[in-house]
Amino acid sequence: PVDPAVTANSPAETNPPSDDAPRRVTLNPTGAGEFKAIGSIDPAKLEQERERTRDIDAEAEREARPMRDLPTPRQQSTVEVPLEQELDAALEAEIIAAMGGATPDVEAAVATVTTPATDAPAEDSLHQGKRLKGKVALIHGEDMFLDLGFRSQGILPLKQYEGKEVPAVGTVIDVVVQKVSPEEGLIHVNIPSGRQKVQGNWDAVQAGLVVDCMVTKTNKGGLEITVSSLRGFMPSGQVALHFVENLEQFVGQKMTVKILEANKSKRNLIVSRRALLLEERAEAEEKILSTLEVGQTLDGTVKTVKDYGAFVDLGGLDGFIHIGQMSWQHIKHPSEVLAEGQAVKVKVISISDDKKKIGLSVKQTSSSPWDLAASKYFQGQTVSGKVTRTTDFGAFVELEPGVEGMVHISELDHKRVIRVSDVVSVGQTLELQVQSVDPVKHRISLSLKALRAKPDPAAPPREEAAPEQPAAPPPKRKTPLKGGREREEPRGGGLFGNPSDFK
Repeated sequence: PVDPAVTANSPAETNPPSDDAPRRVTLNPTGAGEFKAIGSIDPAKLEQERERTRDIDAEAEREARPMRDLPTPRQQSTVEVPLEQELDAALEAEIIAAMGGATPDVEAAVATVTTPATDAPAEDSLHQGKRLKGKVALIHGEDMFLDLGFRSQGILPLKQYEGKEVPAVGTVIDVVVQKVSPEEGLIHVNIPSGRQKVQGNWDAVQAGLVVDCMVTKTNKGGLEITVSSLRGFMPSGQVALHFVENLEQFVGQKMTVKILEANKSKRNLIVSRRALLLEERAEAEEKILSTLEVGQTLDGTVKTVKDYGAFVDLGGLDGFIHIGQMSWQHIKHPSEVLAEGQAVKVKVISISDDKKKIGLSVKQTSSSPWDLAASKYFQGQTVSGKVTRTTDFGAFVELEPGVEGMVHISELDHKRVIRVSDVVSVGQTLELQVQSVDPVKHRISLSLKALRAKPDPAAPPREEAAPEQPAAPPPKRKTPLKGGREREEPRGGGLFGNPSDFK
């Protein structure tokens, strides 16, 4: 029998396979007529869908025919498009009004644009740490947008005002450039004392940033700190404005510091608290000097006490209180009235031309007891007082707190007084008489001898006359006097000698 898989024209008949060549398998399926494709959709339903589609197309054609029959509209004149700058200003005004819930004021919004975009300088001159002044243009969400006078707006996180009053729109504030982002079209800024939260990597820290740190321990040179997970160092001279001897008190405390150096390759992070305090002090000093006037009453803290006065911190500016301006009473040392760290209320009494020296007074914050001295003391009045001190020319007596009088040395006693201490002593209470009152010069003249009786003048003692005795005769001369009339021999010449002696 013939193999059905091999036909008459098969290559197997003409070229019989060799024993070494591989044999190929040829498939020739049988019963192909038994397999037939059967559709999944009923032909009747398919015809119904086609008719439905034709009906929908015919209905659409009928609805579109009236629109094609309408006349062509007349071409209108072109409308002038407003300038880009005007459109931006109006749009900005609407946005601001929508955020604030007020009626849009386009003119006011245009007036807030201080520098046109075409005339504004580029941001090439900006660098990190540069101080600028910006005008608050918009507060949105957690950010504040500022007009810095450049093409790009400034953006400031509101979290930097934590615990402080947020400035209103239109307020001019001082800011420090952090970075310029041309991709965003924004200038990222911070307030001079604004803190930033950094991640635990060296790419997030850079010189000039204000961050929070934790003091871990001390060493010979200063404090070891951590900023997030980065280790750093604060020299002892950068801890405070003045030298701090005991650094252990800062261990475990959280401080706000300024980064002085951030070297990623050397893993060197140096921070300073003193630099931040100096910036805050300079800012506060500028603010105080702008409103400082003679006669103002301010609150301060005593910094140091000297023999001649005390220095007071007014919150960024130092003033000086002379010892004579501390109390209406006489004091020997400022420590009798003030102490370091004491809160005190002072009055500005003088300001130098360069505003570097501020004179303060404590006693002028209260009424002067001399204001009533003219009505309280008068001539001839008897008063009581306590001797506070003595001098070569008299004694000072306190009549009441803040009011002293003086007894001149000539008013101590009716007799001559050589030393004041021979009559009165410090701490002694005396009854005195008022001689004169000068409330302008703060002087009251007193007298002690006016209340003492004047002694009667004593008669000089009578001396007994001694008996008169005859005067003793002059002694007799033993030798005659030379010249004169007592010469016994006569003169041989004239008045000036014998002329013959000169021949």
